[in-house]
Amino acid sequence: MTGSFDYLEGKKFCIVFVKVLDEETGKVQLQTLHGRASVDNGKVSCITPEGASFTVPNSALRNILPSDGTELLKDAEYYALVKTDKDIDFFT
Repeated sequence: MTGSFDYLEGKKFCIVFVKVLDEETGKVQLQTLHGRASVDNGKVSCITPEGASFTVPNSALRNILPSDGTELLKDAEYYALVKTDKDIDFFT
């Protein structure tokens, strides 16, 4: 995907990890990672207050959207939807 993500730099950012549990029923499990967006050479990352970092995969860059104010996103200004493998265990 081409385009500049510089507008995200320093913004409150949330990555929503989506694990599809059952495609037929549409059942999913969600896990969030909250922090600040960091943009470096076209790569978008979420940096948490504790210093953890997760880079948004290229396949998910088109899924970066402005926050719609839902409780899940908390105070994030932007969020990204990242589909995960069904075998990945989410943390609690």
